[in-house]
Amino acid sequence: MTYINYIYIDESGDLGLRGSKYFSIAAVITDEPKILNRIIKKLRQTKLKKKIKQLPEIKANNSNRIIKEYVLKKVNSANCQIFAIVVDKSKILSRLYEVKDKLYNYLCGILLDTIDIKYGKIIITIDKKHTNSLIREDFNNYIKKKIGCKDIKVEIYHKPSYSSNELQVADFVVWSINRKFNTGDDYYYKIIEDKIINEQNIMLWNTN
Repeated sequence: MTYINYIYIDESGDLGLRGSKYFSIAAVITDEPKILNRIIKKLRQTKLKKKIKQLPEIKANNSNRIIKEYVLKKVNSANCQIFAIVVDKSKILSRLYEVKDKLYNYLCGILLDTIDIKYGKIIITIDKKHTNSLIREDFNNYIKKKIGCKDIKVEIYHKPSYSSNELQVADFVVWSINRKFNTGDDYYYKIIEDKIINEQNIMLWNTN
């Protein structure tokens, strides 16, 4: 039986010349995706008011403190790992902003480089940001070449985050990481800190 690593990737911030100071990408990895799925399912059943339950997607940025704490505490106790990179945008060459899709691919590649997977199968699910199939195909080809190995099979799926409870969990995770760096508020970050495997090397292009 093939061992499967499920990786859910989401980002917080923006890759524009202006906007947020930092841009973050996080990957939540598990071999039991049902655990992540149940976090959002139970959230809807037990924590949300009736009118909010009807929303197709639960996002950290639009949630109150109770909901954020609930999701992140469940992540902290779940069978999963978190890897992340945080980019200081002032260190990105201005010309790279003209090829944002390539820049995003490159950053995702760096993130996946931090994850040590030597065997089995990888199923990557990422928020479907583009309607252009050629951009998605370019991402897939780049990532497969980046982590390609004869001992590892890679599948990549682009899904709207409203259709994936697991991606919604990843949204809460990366939001809490980006909030720490953009605002200095590490309250939510500390809830999941023990799950962040590469915490000591999370910064990329930092100002130090």
